[in-house]
Amino acid sequence: MRKTSTFLFAAFLPVFAMAQGEPVTTGARFAGMGYAGVTMSDLWNVSGNQAGLAGLEHPVAGAYYQQHWLSPDLAMQGLAVAVPVGKGCFAASANSFGNDLYAQRTFGLAYAMKLSDDWRVGVQLDYLNLRLGEDYGSTGAVTAEVGVQAKITEHLWVGAHLYNPNRAKLGGPYDEEVPTVFKAGLGYVFNDKVVMTGEVSKDIDRPEQYHAGIEYQPVKALYLRTGISTGPTKAHFGAGLRIKQLELDIAAVLRSQLGLTPMLNLNYRFE
Repeated sequence: MRKTSTFLFAAFLPVFAMAQGEPVTTGARFAGMGYAGVTMSDLWNVSGNQAGLAGLEHPVAGAYYQQHWLSPDLAMQGLAVAVPVGKGCFAASANSFGNDLYAQRTFGLAYAMKLSDDWRVGVQLDYLNLRLGEDYGSTGAVTAEVGVQAKITEHLWVGAHLYNPNRAKLGGPYDEEVPTVFKAGLGYVFNDKVVMTGEVSKDIDRPEQYHAGIEYQPVKALYLRTGISTGPTKAHFGAGLRIKQLELDIAAVLRSQLGLTPMLNLNYRFE
């Protein structure tokens, strides 16, 4: 089993974004829409665009889980809670990836505020910790995030988000910089049932990536989602159920060379 785990990490970590601290948008809702959530409002904006937290009207707590390419050794899980206070919203989150050979932990504290009915801003501080087994050591870094959302017309939203503007570095045995990533996008609300989103993200050291998605609500309690993303190309599918105060979202991301990545999150809204 240990040899299998070692092989998986050696084979997949070079193509897995989190291997060097790059942010990964969590939440099955965003995953089902091609990870194009920079203009949306959801609990899982704790890893997408913290400005969206200002759109929450009630306290929300949630848990998240996914398995990259159906491998238990490449599982990721997270917790998040958001509490609106006046025109602002406080949030905390924690994410974990890996096993005893490689582990990454991220802890975040965020604050978002409505500047007006048409403008939202958000900031977050993260502590990133990386650890390798077999006595290879560990290291950590403090990174920051900042985001904004603006309502341009009755139907059109724009959003932007910057991760690691402070250019934090991983010391210790890694001696690498944490990636700095900027993304911006549009969200168009056709009506109460259909939302379409699109965005571009750019690591300053890598080519840009494109994301697009759509969410359709055929009935009050059901949401259907699909999307596409590049870098490399992936197909996204998802669905959501709203049962009173419970929110269940599931998604699957398909990459042709490696297979399927399933994920789900369960949120509870306190009213």
